[in-house]
Amino acid sequence: MTRMSSSRRYGRISAAAVAAVVLTGIAAPAAFAATPAAAPTAATAVAPSDDVPIKGGLLTLDLAAAVDLDAHGVVVAAVDGAVEADAGVSLAVAAGSKVVTRNEAIVGGTVVLKGGVKLTAGAKSVVVSGVRVDLATGVVTANVGAKAGVRIGTMDVSTVSVDENASLVLDSGLTLDAAAFVWLDTVLGVHVFADLDADVLVDAWIEADVDARILVALGLNVDIDLGLGIL
Repeated sequence: MTRMSSSRRYGRISAAAVAAVVLTGIAAPAAFAATPAAAPTAATAVAPSDDVPIKGGLLTLDLAAAVDLDAHGVVVAAVDGAVEADAGVSLAVAAGSKVVTRNEAIVGGTVVLKGGVKLTAGAKSVVVSGVRVDLATGVVTANVGAKAGVRIGTMDVSTVSVDENASLVLDSGLTLDAAAFVWLDTVLGVHVFADLDADVLVDAWIEADVDARILVALGLNVDIDLGLGIL
């Protein structure tokens, strides 16, 4: 998937499309009962929805770009289905991920990720897994070793965008939570994260495919077919 710009590209859906969506909920008068029904239009197949599923995608995380792990003997590896890439480690979007829309805007949702990142220093190691990104607050949590739901940082969700192909991009980076990562120093027996500024920004981005109904929910001016595809 090609990395894209984070600029918003919301348009307005046409008046005809809006009317078609509204009219689908109105019963036809009896006088017209014998008239053959017209073929459904593209817009009538999809109604705006507050919750729109995310169908797939990746979060890519590059710790090494901001933290000199090699100098401290810390090795990063992808585990449990995550993939090592040139830019770091990529975690796949899992079932249960969704975008919440309201009034033609993204107001929340959750990106659930599967796979993990294993940090190893000598004989000690810890796995960061179960990563979740809250699209309302930007808070990123994960299971860090035996600790569940640890806040590891934040992403700037004001930069999230969806284009006319129903592709979602969040490309703001991950601002690390100092307390969580200083704790990693203790677990690994190193002194890496304690020296970092509290607002260190790690290169991180999400690119995902969203159910096509989000285009209607956001008022994007596109045609959608009966299979929720894009014409």
